[in-house]
Amino acid sequence: MFGFFRLNKRKNTQNHVDEGLENEIKQFFFEHHGDGMSMDRADPEKYDRYCTIGEGRVEAWRQELIASDLELLSSRRDLPNAWITVGNLLRLISRSHTMREPNAEGLLNQLVALAPLLDKRQRILILEHFAGRTSHQMDGGIYMISATTDLAELLIRVVDLLSDLQIDASDNTDEPGWQDMEQRYAEVRLAIRQAYGKFGVTIQ
Repeated sequence: MFGFFRLNKRKNTQNHVDEGLENEIKQFFFEHHGDGMSMDRADPEKYDRYCTIGEGRVEAWRQELIASDLELLSSRRDLPNAWITVGNLLRLISRSHTMREPNAEGLLNQLVALAPLLDKRQRILILEHFAGRTSHQMDGGIYMISATTDLAELLIRVVDLLSDLQIDASDNTDEPGWQDMEQRYAEVRLAIRQAYGKFGVTIQ
């Protein structure tokens, strides 16, 4: 909540910022992939300086990051970390004030192509991003895309492709969180149904 208040405070700030300072803050913003909470934890003083940057400039930086992440998915250069890139994209797009629908469409189209290349664990992690990780699920991709775009059909196609999994006991490992993959998959499927239910959509 504190970080959110400070973010709102930055949006209302229109101060002129020295070009050298702006470049320093842009680098800081990119190092933390546009995540305000991460910036605040890492360097509160530098985060305070970030709060002096006008929202128009920050939105331009945000769009640079989105374009870079979409290109990374398209290139297939970092498939083992695709779930991280997808999470970053959903967060950045949800905070954007421009290009939300075309960027969301670009992400969904990339996932249509990527789904067959992703292993079971990555698919579950991406589904968790779409379901949302809080009780209200407003942080999830299903909520953001359903509430702010006209991409419902494409969204359902992507979720269906990612959910097309056959999981059994042989998929379990000793790694925390993955000792019972069947249960984790069942939980995210339930969360997805709940997220869709907020919009009157029923899925199997």
